[in-house]
Amino acid sequence: MLHSNFNSIRKMIRIKHIVSLLITAPLLFISTSCEKFLDVNENLNDPTAVPVSTLLTAAERTIGGSFCLGTTIGNNLALYTHQLTGRISGDRYGMTGTGLGWDGIFQVTANLDVIIEQGTAESRLAYVGVAKILKAYTFSLMVDIWGDVPFSEANQFKTGVFQPKFDKGADIYPQLITLLNEGIADIDNPAPNPSKPAADDVMYGGNLTRWKKAANTIKLKLLTQQRLVKDVKAEVSALLANPAGLIDSQAESFLLPFGPFGATDDRSPAYGDYIATQRGGALISPWFYEILKGRNEGILTGIEDPRIPYYFYNQKLADGQSENPTEYRDGGFISIVFGSAGPYRDGSNSNTYTLMGIYPAGGRYDQGLGGSISGTGATSPANAGTGAAPTRLLTYADRLFLEAELINAGVVDGDEKAVFSKALDASFAQVDQVVGTYVKPVNQTVPALASSDAATEYKEAVLEAFEAASPAKKLEHIMTQKWIQRYGNPVDNYTDYRRTGYPVMFDPNNPAHAPGGQVQPPVNGNHQVVPQAPVPVVNQTPYPLSLPWPQAELNINGNAPTQKVPSNAKVFWQP
Repeated sequence: MLHSNFNSIRKMIRIKHIVSLLITAPLLFISTSCEKFLDVNENLNDPTAVPVSTLLTAAERTIGGSFCLGTTIGNNLALYTHQLTGRISGDRYGMTGTGLGWDGIFQVTANLDVIIEQGTAESRLAYVGVAKILKAYTFSLMVDIWGDVPFSEANQFKTGVFQPKFDKGADIYPQLITLLNEGIADIDNPAPNPSKPAADDVMYGGNLTRWKKAANTIKLKLLTQQRLVKDVKAEVSALLANPAGLIDSQAESFLLPFGPFGATDDRSPAYGDYIATQRGGALISPWFYEILKGRNEGILTGIEDPRIPYYFYNQKLADGQSENPTEYRDGGFISIVFGSAGPYRDGSNSNTYTLMGIYPAGGRYDQGLGGSISGTGATSPANAGTGAAPTRLLTYADRLFLEAELINAGVVDGDEKAVFSKALDASFAQVDQVVGTYVKPVNQTVPALASSDAATEYKEAVLEAFEAASPAKKLEHIMTQKWIQRYGNPVDNYTDYRRTGYPVMFDPNNPAHAPGGQVQPPVNGNHQVVPQAPVPVVNQTPYPLSLPWPQAELNINGNAPTQKVPSNAKVFWQP
């Protein structure tokens, strides 16, 4: 009787999700709710009423908006990888699995399966190919985040499977490579094709050559992530032997654009944190900041990063004052500390906290002029930026860092320093591309980064340190620079850290990592900067090697495993 009830509940929930998926309008994120009860005599699994073009647009938008900053999973993983900090569950590694978008992600894979089935029946094989590539990419992130997930029985509603089994990540990955190869073959299929993606493809605008390059680069990524548990030499060598078949330029990067506020609010999810949640939910990690300032004693010491004013926006303090005593302050940079038990952690400094800047969130470039950013809902102040920063899923810089890692590990031959140098160039050019092509700032002029003297000097200093380093230290440089340029999309940072141990992350239990807090006790009515002892940090939770599954899923799915202990639950590619 218990399993019968589970099946009935499961069926109702899954059908509800599918209906919600199929009726979602393009350019909007998929919702898990239905406003109308269902006609039980209607065939709700028949997708013929929904064009594959509509489904593709919705799927792309959902994938691009599910894992970036501004989402629960994105912000929390940014805390786990110490680029953000904040008073949310990720602080002290406290994520429980609730509210991380599990249902929505499965909904989008169901959407993609409908495109594959319907597009095959209609001979719209270009759509089928793109959907297979997107499905492989989405499931790869799910494995990277959660480890074992439903795959072989996922979305099998028509066959009566409403409680899918969880497949091993090691069994899923090879099927994703196969799916990517099938996607490329479908795109290249010479059979008559009545239509191809165009404007409905918001990622590549129907450029199928770029879709194939993205597929090959996703393969390179998945193979590289397995290099410690599998011999991938032949496969990655074949991919790198044809660089033109990979993402090979800035314009070919795999990303999802967002737009400024207009008839619909199409801004980046991270922009909401920029204009409305400065109160402590998504602040900049002092660990990240100090590495970019060149103050970390283990890496990039004395080398200040020219990306700082693109990455962070300081709400300028008038005459050195702040609203309240602050936990961490360096001039205009104000934040809180991961795991802090200090007296000023929970104070309000909404108009003085440092925020995400123009690069990850489409906010403002920091010209040192300051100005409080406040605004909610559909409007924002004139100096708040456009919010049109894209989600960068897999970039040209990422591809070069993968190649540099493979050379460093001895998996392939090549000039490690030369490839690393190209990756640095691509990282700087990527900032200029995001700012000029996508964000398109208003009411301020943003200087080019890649051609600046500061970028040249930084690169020369980094390459000098790289050349003098041991092989292990070289790998640390590669992964640290990759971590820096992936500010805004933290899933791969979480993956890279767990499989390589780099970059070195803030350790809340290591006294040597405690940042020196600067608080401002009131003196004659003003808050003055007074150096203080390091901020006390408390954390008893070991680092999570994967995220816990949503308990609601485990409760309703009779084929689900028991809940994991995150600190012991490795993903299969971890050494």
